[in-house]
Amino acid sequence: MVNLWYNSDEVTGFHPVVKKAINDAISNCGYNSLLEVIHHPAIPNSTIVPDFAIKLKASNRYIFVMEVKKTARDITSQRFQNQARSYVSDFSPFWEPNYPKYFCLTNIEELILFADRQGPISNCILKDNPKSHLPFNPQTRDATHTIREFQATLEQILPIIYNRVQPEWENNWGPIIDSFFQNYKSVSAGLMHNKELSAELTLYELFRLLAFTYLKDYYNQTNNTNQSYFRSLPVADESLQAFKNRLSNNYNRVLQLDFKQIFSNHPNSTDRIFPENFTEPIKRYFINTIQTLNNFGTQAVSDNPLPEYIFNLLTSKVYDKETLHKKGKIMSDTELSILLATLTIENENSLVIDPCSGDGALLDAAYDYINILNLSSGITKSHNELLSQIRGTEVDPFLAQLATFRLVSKNLSGVNNSTNANILTGNTFDNPEKSGFDVLLMNPPFLRNDNPEAPITIADKTLMNSAIRNNGQPNFVTLASQPNLYFYFVNYALHFLNDKGRAGLILMAKFLNNEEGEHLKEFISDKVEAIILYPRNYFEEFKVTTVITILNKQPPSKIKFLRILDSDLLSRPNDIKSILSSNSGTVITSDYTIKETNRDIDSSENWKLYLIDPEDKFHNLDSLSFLEPLDTFFKIKKRGGAENYGGSKIIFPDFKKIPFSEINSSNKGFGIKNSRSARKLILDQEDLESEPAIHFPSRYDDNTNNGLDAINQSDTSLNAVFNIQNAIDAGKWKRIVNTAYRNKVSFDILIPRAERTKHTCYYNPFNNPVVLTTNFFYLRGFENGNADSSLSSSSQMKFIVAFLNSCFGQIQFEIHSNNQEGLRKLEGFHIDQFKVPDLKQLSRTEIISAVTAFENLNEQNISTSGDEGLATPRRILDEEIAKIIFLRDNLGFSSSGELADFFELFLAELVEDRKL
Repeated sequence: MVNLWYNSDEVTGFHPVVKKAINDAISNCGYNSLLEVIHHPAIPNSTIVPDFAIKLKASNRYIFVMEVKKTARDITSQRFQNQARSYVSDFSPFWEPNYPKYFCLTNIEELILFADRQGPISNCILKDNPKSHLPFNPQTRDATHTIREFQATLEQILPIIYNRVQPEWENNWGPIIDSFFQNYKSVSAGLMHNKELSAELTLYELFRLLAFTYLKDYYNQTNNTNQSYFRSLPVADESLQAFKNRLSNNYNRVLQLDFKQIFSNHPNSTDRIFPENFTEPIKRYFINTIQTLNNFGTQAVSDNPLPEYIFNLLTSKVYDKETLHKKGKIMSDTELSILLATLTIENENSLVIDPCSGDGALLDAAYDYINILNLSSGITKSHNELLSQIRGTEVDPFLAQLATFRLVSKNLSGVNNSTNANILTGNTFDNPEKSGFDVLLMNPPFLRNDNPEAPITIADKTLMNSAIRNNGQPNFVTLASQPNLYFYFVNYALHFLNDKGRAGLILMAKFLNNEEGEHLKEFISDKVEAIILYPRNYFEEFKVTTVITILNKQPPSKIKFLRILDSDLLSRPNDIKSILSSNSGTVITSDYTIKETNRDIDSSENWKLYLIDPEDKFHNLDSLSFLEPLDTFFKIKKRGGAENYGGSKIIFPDFKKIPFSEINSSNKGFGIKNSRSARKLILDQEDLESEPAIHFPSRYDDNTNNGLDAINQSDTSLNAVFNIQNAIDAGKWKRIVNTAYRNKVSFDILIPRAERTKHTCYYNPFNNPVVLTTNFFYLRGFENGNADSSLSSSSQMKFIVAFLNSCFGQIQFEIHSNNQEGLRKLEGFHIDQFKVPDLKQLSRTEIISAVTAFENLNEQNISTSGDEGLATPRRILDEEIAKIIFLRDNLGFSSSGELADFFELFLAELVEDRKL
């Protein structure tokens, strides 16, 4: 007996079994002298390693690749399918010429065979897939019969591969999906609704036709008794009413079986297409769709009946991902869904809810995991019993329809008139479920409060706040000035859980460290069990950085912050579960880092540091006794404001145009307007002259007709400007003049507020006044410097700017300027947190060495963005600063170079995350 189960180790459990089956198949096919199977073959110049590959002994070149997973769900994952395909691509230089690039993905129970060709992975699936084998025995975990059937499949495949039989790709679903898409575009374009509603109504109707045909053909081909509920769809050119009657009868007949959320009429009875607003032009598009389904449907279902395959083809065609992202809709990735289910569902009887279920991915994963838990306990539940344990709500009728199809089709042979996929179509805030669920899974919509594509209306906020209040939840959303839409969902949805309930949430990572997130952190602080950060590029569908947040109504005493470094770990959810369940403290490995904290951590703190700096390197740096607040060394810290009342185009005019061209030179001069303009780190005269400004000679004079003081009335051009603007709005002009006059300042250090593309702040060696906008803060009035008479104030201020421009200074910008929009909203209170070395504790040599490196960097005139890592142009400057730090505290590093390396890479990571 071969003992194998879904939680068996992939390498030590599955791989030996697969390797033996391949070798036995090779032997039985008579290929022992011709073929060799290689376990974990190394691909030259590649860091990835496939599970198995078969090569020709004669040429030592490859002809087949096999990737092994543990569950049938894994092999339908497009991510894992693409992973297997990538091995074939990397093996291309070592592939036997003229051999098709066959590869497969298998968990032994199921096998999908591919052959590489251009296009998405769905184009590579071959006919008659998947190959299904007897499941593992749930009582004994015996996989003997499964392996026997798996080996028999390999014995069918190997001759095809070895004899270079040309691939027979599945080509029948393509015309169906193309026809679906074209008719969808035509019907929706002819409706007189907004674009979104027209699309929703059309997709709903055409999907009814597609789902009907698929189910009819599936049940016919499997000789299932449910085939009796299906008849042929109408195609004859009959009257409109007759067509409507026949189509309605077809739907009503199927509704006797079930599929209510799929085949019931669209819930919007006023605007829906069928039956109330069905017209002759729409009928023609329906007939076009039905004819294509009839021409290709039977063979398409025969070639590949996998619902996941059809689902992926359809959604990738009709859903524009960019549009969805703009509206805050990001569908849950398969692997992420599996991980959430694994981490939150604890027993085989758990009741699970997803209040914004989208296309049903999270509930799909919950179904599978509950089934595995039952089988692991020796229990075999029916399809209907498993469906009864999951429930969802979705506001988009088409997505609710897709989610229902996804769940019902988990076991189509188990569908009967008692089947019910509990997906409610509607607004979850308007259709409250009762509490009592064991598990909440949720990937809520991410939508900024001021999103122009899909604004959160006052009516929306009123409804959501009322629902939160009516269900007894403390409303933290009202404390946030610009709450994201997902805040409302988190605040509301926890009422679904019973007093021992657990939640697995996909949330934007920014809540961990931005200002608004403080309120969310406070809300979950007594419930959070773990927060998991994964590689930012792993879930490509997500245009924002997200984290998994696990909540527990009865949480442990510690909070665990797990950062996954090796994306391969995400394909092993049980390993992640084990990592979280261990009493680990702080652990640093090449695959992950984990940090435990006490539950009483401050919600105002930057929680992201627990993930990206588990060893508290930044905290230790920031706590060094020789660092002092930046404002210790300056009497004045202010923000510019020349254009506070408007008038930017007047204050910073085009001096080549009338009436500005003739303004006296005494009334114009240096200006700095745009924070993103290219400048030297040590400002030169050209920098100050690049954005010239009017230097108003005085405040607005109430004693003159136009506000220009009497002495300067002789400046005819400036006088003309005053005349024009004063005549338009004297009150506003007065405010513009007075504000611009007040913000004609001299300064020593200039700090941009909106420097998101590069990291810089500037030293100003000039004493001349400069008109400064709100895009900058400035410091002036140097004090408390080093008493060494050989060190000028200029050198010491250059040192401060040098430190701020080093990775050690720029990390502070990233961490302390933690608003939603990165550095766009750098405020004075952020600058108050910045620290620099105490000049009085530094030697002359240390200051001069750092200043020299800074001056050399300035001469290069190179911009840095912070994500360069060890290749940064400011490396020499970073090394000089690192030496100063290392001499006083090595922070656990063996050398100053190692210290510089760490913080340069740390900065790069912060910047990369912010850019997402």
